Amino acid sequence: MMGIYYCAPLIGTSLGPLLGGALTQGLGWRSTFYFLAIFTGLCVLAFLAFEDTFRRERSAVYSAAVRRRRREATRRALRELEREKRAREEVSHGTVIEKAPENDVVADNKKPLEGSGEHGEEQEKSAALRPSSGSVRSQEIVEAIPTPATPAPEKAKAELREVRLSLRDVNPIGPMILVFRRLNNVAILSASGLIFGFSYCIAYTCARTLGDKYGYDALHIGLVLLSYGAGCMLGSILGGRWSDRVYKKLKEQSGGNSQPEMRLLSTRIFMLFLPPAVVGYGWVCEEHVNVSAICVMLFLSGFFSISIYSSTLAYIVDANAGRSSSAVALNSCFRGSLGFVAAEIAVPLQNAIGDGGLYSLWAGWLCISELLVLLVWWRGGRWREHAEQREARKAEAG
Repeated sequence: MMGIYYCAPLIGTSLGPLLGGALTQGLGWRSTFYFLAIFTGLCVLAFLAFEDTFRRERSAVYSAAVRRRRREATRRALRELEREKRAREEVSHGTVIEKAPENDVVADNKKPLEGSGEHGEEQEKSAALRPSSGSVRSQEIVEAIPTPATPAPEKAKAELREVRLSLRDVNPIGPMILVFRRLNNVAILSASGLIFGFSYCIAYTCARTLGDKYGYDALHIGLVLLSYGAGCMLGSILGGRWSDRVYKKLKEQSGGNSQPEMRLLSTRIFMLFLPPAVVGYGWVCEEHVNVSAICVMLFLSGFFSISIYSSTLAYIVDANAGRSSSAVALNSCFRGSLGFVAAEIAVPLQNAIGDGGLYSLWAGWLCISELLVLLVWWRGGRWREHAEQREARKAEAG
């Protein structure tokens, strides 16, 4: 499903050069920016019609907010019990006594006891045994104070059932730091970023090559780059299906137990062909062969690179349960940053060593990316479990 999901953004990669070339050819280069401003505005307005898909039971942010509210409620309850305990101690030591009116005390002292002898003494004893108004009041206070066994009020329970998130709870920096502190995430995000950087670089330099060496205009450049976008779309769909098939097979072999790292095993077959396809593209451009060869190598490069990328994206989601949105956002940050760097260094390298040297260099970087994916497949499970245990201990400690 992740392959089909990621196929939607790749439509832009496929049709963008063609549409941009047509607009530039017909209306000038400024028309592309007008079109982008209008189109993105419509996309933003479309969000108003979307339903909220936030699932509290699967959100680590919501769970952390609930735990924090419970700790605060517990502290408030403990403070209340401490005050009640002090009040009971004061009452039991006779410090909370209702004062009788001074005149009544004087009157009682001056009032003689009726009777005499033994009869008078009995009346005196019975009067002494009768509880005074102050002691009766003290007993009422003690009975009115709730004991520690008193159940929590229904109001407090209702507050915990429906916790409203604040800006402090939805701060994106904290979850992203937790994602970045896991070694398996750092490795897979770096691999994903390198693959995406390659995608930015090849689209940019291919347009320069076709314009300078082949004399193509913007529309024809878009038509050639359509082959790269088609390879990416097909790789996303077929690579995702292949990943699901391998994952299901490994899950059956392990008796129904599954690990997110199983997703990465499906990428090995694509890893064998990606570096040769990249080197081949570079050298067909360098040797200025027929444009059909460039189209074929663009298609293969897009197909193999996105087949690997779709599996890494699925792993990022599966390995970060509860904070997958933060992990995907951090992945976008990685790939955008590396894509920017790749596009900036592409022109100087292309001018210095040509397409053949540039994409031979990219083949080496992609080999490093593949080694990172294999490293996560081998050691990522232990890294992830260790990080989860550390985070659980920290959450329990409060």
